[in-house]
Amino acid sequence: MSETTKLRLPLLAAAQAQKHVTHNEALLKLDALLHLEVIDRDLAAPPPGPADGDRYIVAAGASGAWAGEDGHVAVWQDGVWRFHVPQTGWRAYVRDEGALCVKADAGWLALGAGGGALQNLTLFGLGTQADAENPFAAKIGKALWTAKTVAEGGTGDLRYTFNKESAANVLSLLFQRNWSGRAEMGLIGSDDLQVKVSADGATWREALRIDRATGRVTFSQGIAPRAWVTLTDAATVAIDAAAGDKFRLTTSGTRTLGKPTNLTDGVRFLLRVINSAATTLTLNAAYAPLSGSVPALRTGAGQGNTFDCVYDAAADKIFYAWY
Repeated sequence: MSETTKLRLPLLAAAQAQKHVTHNEALLKLDALLHLEVIDRDLAAPPPGPADGDRYIVAAGASGAWAGEDGHVAVWQDGVWRFHVPQTGWRAYVRDEGALCVKADAGWLALGAGGGALQNLTLFGLGTQADAENPFAAKIGKALWTAKTVAEGGTGDLRYTFNKESAANVLSLLFQRNWSGRAEMGLIGSDDLQVKVSADGATWREALRIDRATGRVTFSQGIAPRAWVTLTDAATVAIDAAAGDKFRLTTSGTRTLGKPTNLTDGVRFLLRVINSAATTLTLNAAYAPLSGSVPALRTGAGQGNTFDCVYDAAADKIFYAWY
């Protein structure tokens, strides 16, 4: 054995003459390869005027003094180019890319930021261990994705693309609690968009389906009616539009229905007034009947009025139908 296995450093032989030559050759190789840093890895021909110690990874299609040295480490030492065959697993910092590269069977792969490409990984774990079932895994507190701006060479848009092989396959987002499924959304066994929920991670119920062909929405379990919000009886009745969409008031005496707070354009709500005794009922000036004429409100005991209201922010009016 005349050299080492990995770095191929020359070994001293027994009774060898001029041992310093072999020793110095080994030191030169160590100096060239230890903490390997190269200037470039995209050149196929040697650059002009190299400085002593300059190092490069030779690109494919090498020519001139680098001919036949594709992928090898070229070092300018003592006025000549010396070449070193890299072993799988060697690492090199590429100065012009600002990236750390590793020698793989397929060639040199960039692992760092600064413009390097991370390609064809089989497993990637961020803060946790990836495995065959979950080749990409991340254990993090927050995540941010933002569009590349026009000034940075992007379009300002950000679009995620998810793809499955056939309609019968599943393409979904699965939401879990303590590793037990509670909700799932996506193309689940068909090409219709579905939302499913589960109380235990075992029994699933479809809540919503949007037909892929018609866009028709089906609420598979029906729509649960919202509960009535009971209003406090007072001279001026206060209504918070953010509290619900159905309000009920049981009242007597002289009452004014106030303008609701927290109104947003297009919000719709139902208001039912039940008279427990003879009642004088008036409406805030913001209320406007859809028919154009103010209806004669029922004021007798045991009677009532129902207002189907919608708010128009531009007019700042609550238009209502009365029955």
